[in-house]
Amino acid sequence: MKKHEWFYSFKAGFQGLRRHPLLTAAAVTTLSLMLFLLGAFTAISMNANHLSAIAAQQPPIEITMLVSAGYEEVDELAQYLHSHPHVQELAITTPRQNFEQFKEDMGKEELWRDFDYTLSIPYTMSVRLDDPGYGETFREEVMEFTGVKEVLMESRLMALLDTVKSWIRRVGVLVFAVLAVTSAVVVANTVRIAVLSRSREINIMKYVGSTNAFIRTPFIVEGAVIGLAGAFFSSLASALLYNRLLQSFGGQGTFSLLSGPEVISRLIMVNVLTGVLLCVLVSALSVRKYARV
Repeated sequence: MKKHEWFYSFKAGFQGLRRHPLLTAAAVTTLSLMLFLLGAFTAISMNANHLSAIAAQQPPIEITMLVSAGYEEVDELAQYLHSHPHVQELAITTPRQNFEQFKEDMGKEELWRDFDYTLSIPYTMSVRLDDPGYGETFREEVMEFTGVKEVLMESRLMALLDTVKSWIRRVGVLVFAVLAVTSAVVVANTVRIAVLSRSREINIMKYVGSTNAFIRTPFIVEGAVIGLAGAFFSSLASALLYNRLLQSFGGQGTFSLLSGPEVISRLIMVNVLTGVLLCVLVSALSVRKYARV
């Protein structure tokens, strides 16, 4: 298509939107709702992943060796943990270091002057994982090593966050599918009405030799504009709501929500890509069906 043909297509596309303002408003509103809910699930999923990563590290998994465990058993387990793909951080504490920490916590060092710590204080290891859902499997793997007494971990919190992430993905996919179909139907009806209202003009363009691309482009422009408008309104609503949530529940501690710019930039990208691609695809298929070009 030539430059003036592109100009005509964009002009005709915007004019088509103005011809049926109620249908355009309905399409934009439905799409905005779909994208808003999609953005909400995206923000929840991002924060769930963020909090799960923190929970996997705070507090760490504590491995306690038997008091009778020798250096070879400790070294064997340490080498295994160093090469483990899910272990992010490993700290080994000797019996003497544990004893010194114990005396410092008790605050009465003179009481333990003649105490033989080697008979009652073992090696310990602190481990941080990158995946909270791997905790129980990791516990079973470590307990198979000789010399290991117990593995302490916040398994309930990790399992809960892992379950939350799984359900968020499932519900998000279901809601997105339902609302995407609804939005597609509304956009398709908008294009159908636009095609029918311009059927005489389309037939004339066919008779004078206009290409299919030239006839279709204005309707595809309409779909793209609806997609951009829906993405704009949904992103604006999502940004305002998320910033309000940050002010109320964001927190400043370890378990804090992700920052506004980080989440909002992702939401804008998801909304624009999803809205424009969905509407352009539906418009292209609809105009091909109803205009038969």
